[in-house]
Amino acid sequence: MPSLASNHPSIRSLLHGVGLPEDFFFNLSRESDWSLIIKLHALFEAVLASLILKRLGKPELEELIANLDFNNVKSGKVAFARSLGLIDKKEVAFLRGLSELRNRLVHNISNVSFEVETYVSAHTASEKKKFKTEFGQAICALPNGNQEYESMLMSTPRNIVIMAGYLCLMELQYQMTMSQRNLIVEVLLRRQSEKDGNWRMPP
Repeated sequence: MPSLASNHPSIRSLLHGVGLPEDFFFNLSRESDWSLIIKLHALFEAVLASLILKRLGKPELEELIANLDFNNVKSGKVAFARSLGLIDKKEVAFLRGLSELRNRLVHNISNVSFEVETYVSAHTASEKKKFKTEFGQAICALPNGNQEYESMLMSTPRNIVIMAGYLCLMELQYQMTMSQRNLIVEVLLRRQSEKDGNWRMPP
């Protein structure tokens, strides 16, 4: 696998290929939490459709694939991506969790004031476990990862969501091994610490 720094041009190309600016992830750190969830979901809607179409090699199916439901268990984009080997169960958990959260927010305009911190602080024990499975697996896979995850959950829970999204995008672009994934998570956590909790994509 190329170095972390050399990965980014390809990630930016992937974003550009679905009509998004190359600094998309950088700009997410400036968004409200509501906008973060909506835009992150829109990103994966576009990226999954693009990669499914590419894997199938049938450009004539573009409109059909684009109009598939995102989270339908049997015939949605996530299900197609899993069947085609583009993602594994970790990414499925994240994408389904993101989709469920997005759907909670998008149908009521009063949710524009949504905050991830308030959302997770109100969780029951079972809801906290579900959130951890959906958004925290990459962090928790590290040595002492559970402790790191709990610290982030208390201080900057939105960064857990951003990191999960970034790592899912990396996984879609590169079929990473566990050691490669862990290395990237460690770099991102270190950079977050250096930026006083404000997540930034590495340059």
